[in-house]
Amino acid sequence: MITPPDTAPPITRPYIDVHAHIGDTINRAPPVGQTIEKYLARMAESCVLAAIPFPAAGGPLARGVLDTRDQNQTIAAGCRAYPTRFPIGLTIVEVRHQRAGVDELERAMRDDGLLGFMVHSGISGHTLGEELHRFLDVVDARGGVAMIHVGGRGSEARAAAYARRYKHTNFLMAHVSMTKDQHHLAVEHLAHLDNAWYDFAQHPPDADESWGIPDLVERFGAERLLFGSDIPYYDYRILQRQIEAAPLSEGVKDGIASRNAATFIRRFRPDWQLDTAPVQKPAGFAGTDVWAQQPGKPGRLY
Repeated sequence: MITPPDTAPPITRPYIDVHAHIGDTINRAPPVGQTIEKYLARMAESCVLAAIPFPAAGGPLARGVLDTRDQNQTIAAGCRAYPTRFPIGLTIVEVRHQRAGVDELERAMRDDGLLGFMVHSGISGHTLGEELHRFLDVVDARGGVAMIHVGGRGSEARAAAYARRYKHTNFLMAHVSMTKDQHHLAVEHLAHLDNAWYDFAQHPPDADESWGIPDLVERFGAERLLFGSDIPYYDYRILQRQIEAAPLSEGVKDGIASRNAATFIRRFRPDWQLDTAPVQKPAGFAGTDVWAQQPGKPGRLY
């Protein structure tokens, strides 16, 4: 059962989101997406003070890698416009672009200052195999970041193989606990990797104690767990409520909510400090409900 977030007391603990998609996913019905400005409006209403943005998977590709370049440059522009709120950003990669995609990743890291890539194998239609090696070669040579979406079907073992092969890459393993079976697969294959950090976006609120948030802390380590929203697909305030209600110390909650992510970000931006002032809601979204949910699908946003 999902409790509507707007009926609960407001969140006051600062959060940093390591899993923020910007752009449009057009291969879903209905399509889902958000701009940087719409996300800032959501941040303003949820005590999220900073985030790591990257393009949404399943975006327009009519022009091939040129569309991917536009998506990457949108992220770079957001990071330049709001450097305290978006201190680092990532590209998206599509393996079907082949060498042109590798070249675009190199360009975006060199010219736009993006630090690596996000990949969603389920939407992009590949298996987390050798098809990503050329992209990971680029990131590993620069000590950058790779966010890998996992979700069963062998993805956890293959993501772990990447982390063992590419030791200079900092891996963000996303969605490590969406189902009970997948939680235990993630623990088996991904826990205790030296170069991996973990978000548990869309962790179900009805998870029993065998795979609840305290078990995540025990298995993955209190200093390696990060808050990830999976915005714009999911009303992440549900996950914030779970963290706030979990039987954990305030120090552990602070770590998950923001401190661990700030430490991760400062690996690449040593001088960055979290701006603790509230995010200002962009004027264009004044009076707008930015949490509208799809009918019959609690927690699923437009």
